[in-house]
Amino acid sequence: MITFKTGNIFESTADALVNTVNTEGIMGKGIALQFKKEFPNNYKAYRE
Repeated sequence: MITFKTGNIFESTADALVNTVNTEGIMGKGIALQFKKEFPNNYKAYRE
């Protein structure tokens, strides 16, 4: 079931947040950029 909610995903009480990525190693726009800013260590691991 899909439930649509409005708000800040980073304030969610969910057990996990999922950020889709590409194979280019770039998180430069949209939700990917927000994840990059919120979780910089994840971005570093992604680039490796």
